[in-house]
Formats: sequence, structure tokens, C-alpha cells
Amino acid sequence: MDLTIFKGIVTGLLLSIPFGPVGIYCMEKALLKSPKNGYVSALGMITVDVIYGITALLFISQVEDTIRKYELYLQILIGIFLIFVGWKKFKEQSNIKEFEEKVEKQSSNKKIPTCSKCSESVQTLIKDYFTTFFIALANISSVFTIVVIFTTLKVYVRNDYKVALMAAAGIFVGGATEWFITTYILSHFTKVLDEEKLIKISKLFGFLIFIFGIFITGSSLVKIL
Repeated sequence: MDLTIFKGIVTGLLLSIPFGPVGIYCMEKALLKSPKNGYVSALGMITVDVIYGITALLFISQVEDTIRKYELYLQILIGIFLIFVGWKKFKEQSNIKEFEEKVEKQSSNKKIPTCSKCSESVQTLIKDYFTTFFIALANISSVFTIVVIFTTLKVYVRNDYKVALMAAAGIFVGGATEWFITTYILSHFTKVLDEEKLIKISKLFGFLIFIFGIFITGSSLVKIL
């Protein structure tokens, strides 16, 4: 069970790697507004990871025997998936301004919870949290990504809901810790980091995922052959 929460933390760390538009958006929030705004925005995304993590575990528990039987072949598919995702993110031309306009448009169409008795700064934090929450919630493909990670790490619950909750708690701890460190570091580099550099950082993480995908695919093929 302790190993399960550790694997959950690893999953949370992987899911919270700041690449892609949402990750860049949260980092820019930390740079342009404050580390607190960036961190709270990231917490909205992490909350969705926890929800989708539980969903993924419920799915895996139903097909665990099949996964174990075809484990090596599934790892090849996982490696190919990571190669595709990593390369796509590396080559992607991110435009944070366009993404921000999209975020503002979508958040204006949703009823973001407010607190009339709270200060303006607290209301802003609430808006930041739920804005990224709804944006991340719309990305259903995250469930598949989590299934891929859990399958790679061999996280199985066998209908043990306590284990599922520990894995979910691990995801939150891993993601929250990573973004705390990320926003803390960003707070010390506000004068040297801009949108272009954030996009380069995002591309670097995409390239590393691409390399990791090649490694998983290659090692699985060697075992089969």
C-alpha cells in the first residue's frame, strides 16, 4: 500500500510536468501576477488529475488480467504513445496569448464559483483555480495518459478502494509539490523569463518525453525478441 502511494506521487510528478498550453499558462500566471496565482491555477489542474486518476484506476481494475498477459506488447504501445506526444509537444507552435484568450472566453461561458464576502485577491484566486479546473476537465484524453502511466508503473487496485484513494492522494501530493517548487523557482527568475523562454522549457520537457518513449519501446522489443 505504501508503494502504491509512492507510485501515485510519481504519477502526479509526471502529470504535472509543465509542458503544453495549460502548464505554460500556469507558469506565466506565476510570473506576471504572483507565485500564489500560478500555484492556485495549477491546483485546479491537479484536482482534475486526481479525479481522472480514480477513473483510470477503476478502468484498470476491470482489465488487469489482460494487461498482465500482454504487458510487453502494451509497453510497446505506451512507448509509441509517448514518442508521439513528446514529438508533438516538441514541434508544437504554442501561442500563449491565443490560449489565454481561449481560456478567458471559456471561463466567461462557465459559472465560476465566487465569494462575495471575500477580498478581491481571494476572489481572483478562486477564479484562477476554477478556470484551469474547467479547462483541464475538458481534456478527457488525460484519462488515457494516466492509464498509460499506471500500466507502466504496475498500479493495480483489485477493487480495493483504499488503495485507489492512496494512489489518488499520491497524485495530489506529487503534483502539488512539483508546482510548489516550480512557482517558487519562477518567483526568483521573473526578470529573465518571458513567454519565449517558457515555451522553450515546455519543448525541452516534450523532447525528454520523446526520448523516454524511445527507451520504453526499445527495451520492450529487446525483451520480446
